[in-house]
Amino acid sequence: MIFSSLIKVIVFFMVFYSCSAPSSEVETPIIEIPIKERTITISEITNLNEQIKETSGLINLNNLIITHNDSGDEPNLYEVNTENGNVLRKVAILNAKNIDMEDIAQDDNFIYLCDVGNNSNSRNDQTIYKIKKSEYLIQDEVRAEIITIGFQEQSDFSKSRYTTNFDAEAVIAMGDSLFLFTKNWGDLKTSVYAIPKEVGDYEVSKITTADVKGLITGADFDKYKNRIVLTGYSSFKPFIIFLTNFSKNNPLDGKIDKIDLNLTGSNQIEGVSTNPDGSYYISAEGSLGLPAVLYLMTVN
Repeated sequence: MIFSSLIKVIVFFMVFYSCSAPSSEVETPIIEIPIKERTITISEITNLNEQIKETSGLINLNNLIITHNDSGDEPNLYEVNTENGNVLRKVAILNAKNIDMEDIAQDDNFIYLCDVGNNSNSRNDQTIYKIKKSEYLIQDEVRAEIITIGFQEQSDFSKSRYTTNFDAEAVIAMGDSLFLFTKNWGDLKTSVYAIPKEVGDYEVSKITTADVKGLITGADFDKYKNRIVLTGYSSFKPFIIFLTNFSKNNPLDGKIDKIDLNLTGSNQIEGVSTNPDGSYYISAEGSLGLPAVLYLMTVN
């Protein structure tokens, strides 16, 4: 079902500025500074097909909008018709297992499907599946190279559902690394970790932490504007964060702009993708009786 209504949100928001962190032991402080008005326009484009009702990540590959489900589905990638929310094509990852696939990222040559969810705190098998774009584009079944990670700071793996600071749902590809942002249920902050793109088993250490006052659920690197976009929510109130003026080795050492959103459909926003024209697609999984939704966002 296509929604014709357009939601125009004039948002006065606070910019969060964080100083450079010289080591992983230093937490990035946030100072609230009022800045000029910014206009965000969000269109509720369409409901998503039931086949992708738990959409959890998005990328735009040559104007193909690709998503995946989190736990409960097979390890598949789905191309989405942005006009009606139907699935145009499905690609199976033959050597993958979907324990909790929470985000997807890309660079020039590869897609990175990230099974990194850990909301029970008990996982030590987080896996990133590295898929050749050249194979994805012509095959309906592919095999992936495998990157595995563990958090150096995590020593306790006892189950503690929705209290852990070692859950993660947001990954970007930037430069020679993948950068993972945690979803901290315990303190509503986010930490960032750098992961090599090469196949291997890595123990990663946090670069720094920012007090975002919410749960980070998705990310994308906007190469057109050299900024990072994060999605999230707090008490199911959705927000967007823009990261700018950061260094190549630390996405959280620049300016952090957090903007609250008002949506008419599902508020559980989970994925974001950058479009060449400067707009963004945002997906929300089905929640609280509402269907999964695809939104289009533009920023002045």
